[in-house]
Amino acid sequence: MTTDAPTPADRPLAVTERDMLGALQVLELASEDPRVQLVLSDEEILALDGEESLRALGSPYLDQDAVHRETATATALRGLIARRMVNPTDSGREDEGELLIGEGDPTARLIQLERGLAGILTLRRIPEGMVVVERMASGVRTTLGLYVFAGGVLEEFVAADGLHHFTVPRREDLPARLAEFVDPHGTAREDGPVEEISIAQVTSLDGLEDTRSVATITCLDEGPARRATVFALSDRVRLVDNGTLESGEEAPEVQTLLAISDVSPASLREILGGLLPQGDAADAAG
Repeated sequence: MTTDAPTPADRPLAVTERDMLGALQVLELASEDPRVQLVLSDEEILALDGEESLRALGSPYLDQDAVHRETATATALRGLIARRMVNPTDSGREDEGELLIGEGDPTARLIQLERGLAGILTLRRIPEGMVVVERMASGVRTTLGLYVFAGGVLEEFVAADGLHHFTVPRREDLPARLAEFVDPHGTAREDGPVEEISIAQVTSLDGLEDTRSVATITCLDEGPARRATVFALSDRVRLVDNGTLESGEEAPEVQTLLAISDVSPASLREILGGLLPQGDAADAAG
């Protein structure tokens, strides 16, 4: 394949029967103690799915000034071909089946992905709901993404080195997993009274200089996005309910009131569970 040939990332979303079968097979791997199913680098995802596919969770390696994106991406694609995760030839291909989403001829695809890889990328493309958690701890930023479906969930952890780790947890375990991510040192203790503050007051609250990690959780589904911020201190956890993020012009900061309180481990899990997508995916879990 020549370097100037169009890749799947250059074309609109298209999902075949084989892609969907791979996605369903990935979701069937869900377990109470899930192991990492696949690790992809920023540049591998960029090579396979384009710039837009990195927008939600970021690309910390590719964002470095010293990295030449085009060279890194071309090298990553060659590596995937060498590992036989990408087939650029007509030999040994499986039948893609009918096109389920999008337009085009599946038989005209320039490359075919290994079925598990195709399944994971398909799940990233078509979530019914999504949760994005950005955490800053000890000066290091990491991101957790949950792609939620009625039939399960795909978890993507993006480390500071730009490696994306994919696991398949059970839907019912998500509140506990989220709580562990936003409170990495387990410092949540007791519930406290709820206070109302303005956005401008958040950064000046007493005690926040003791913050060990801060995480922003954003839930995206059919309704308005919902957001919360978790400050994990050395002796407690404070949670800010940012409410819904309405589209359109935002109100001035001084007019926007937020709810903040200390939370116990049980309350933290309950609140995080309430932030998860509440549509068909949540109903299926209940």
